[in-house]
Amino acid sequence: MTAHKINFYLTTLGAAADQQGLFAQANQLTLMQRAFVEIAPPQLSGYCTVGWFSEGSLTLYASSGAIAAKLKQISPSLLLKFNKKGYEVTAIRVAVQAHNHTTKTDNKVDKNLNISPVGMENLSQLAAGLPASPLKSAVESLLKRQAKQMVPQR
Repeated sequence: MTAHKINFYLTTLGAAADQQGLFAQANQLTLMQRAFVEIAPPQLSGYCTVGWFSEGSLTLYASSGAIAAKLKQISPSLLLKFNKKGYEVTAIRVAVQAHNHTTKTDNKVDKNLNISPVGMENLSQLAAGLPASPLKSAVESLLKRQAKQMVPQR
């Protein structure tokens, strides 16, 4: 089914009298989600979604307790920003809903990354020029791990 057919279906369904309230609420939440992404700090907005909005009370779902705590701290400024955008938000409720967001799930670090030969040479020169310090130890440790990974396994 093409996007055009789906949009036609949704438009037709939204025009039905018994579905208008549902579609109006869905459209409002979509607009509020867009507004939230604009007004919230970027490091938070990727981990949150707008939940339910009723009688001035807005529910925000956070992907973790830490994100929820930060949202609670900045909720007064979020209220003001929502009001400036024309939304009559009088209260913000924050709830944790783990695994509610998929855009930021690709943040895992691949521990098997290889440093190029030029990078290895530059790091070796850096380590040689550093005085005895935790940084020098860390760079040398990184070089040793990389040397082990570069040796073909039998």
